[in-house]
Amino acid sequence: MSAERLASDDPTSGPVLPLPEAEPQPEPLPMPRAEPECWVFDVDGCLIDSLTGSSLRPGARDILEQLSAEGHHLILWSAGGDTYAQSRAQEFGVDHLVDGFFAKDGRDADGFFRTAHLPIKGRHAVFVDDRPEDLDQGRLDVLAVSPYLSDDPFDHGLRQVAQRAGMV
Repeated sequence: MSAERLASDDPTSGPVLPLPEAEPQPEPLPMPRAEPECWVFDVDGCLIDSLTGSSLRPGARDILEQLSAEGHHLILWSAGGDTYAQSRAQEFGVDHLVDGFFAKDGRDADGFFRTAHLPIKGRHAVFVDDRPEDLDQGRLDVLAVSPYLSDDPFDHGLRQVAQRAGMV
């Protein structure tokens, strides 16, 4: 109902001033992301092709070298276990860049991989994984990448990791 209509219905009221229009509220600013201190990379399908296991994903070595040079704590973890993660890193010559190798050590009651065993307490960690649905995205900073299935020199699946790391 308009203000004029209300005024004409009530003879005892004085002049009716138009109601001010509500000012649009600014959209909330996105929460700034903390600078990551740790990067936790899945192995198969993320850094190494998951079908043959014979190729390191394009850009992986550059990203690991850059993050290591900047002093970030780098972790590789795998459902295949900590020894498997380390052997894959050694096979592709990136083990010297990594600070630790860990197993994806079981799942919690909600079906997410547990992370309490990782040495990331008190540090902001980014989890890079081709299966982000396996991680508690409400609690963890997860950067999803497309699965790296087979040797593909034109793969750009780690581009957003490079962007987040400030490389591009």
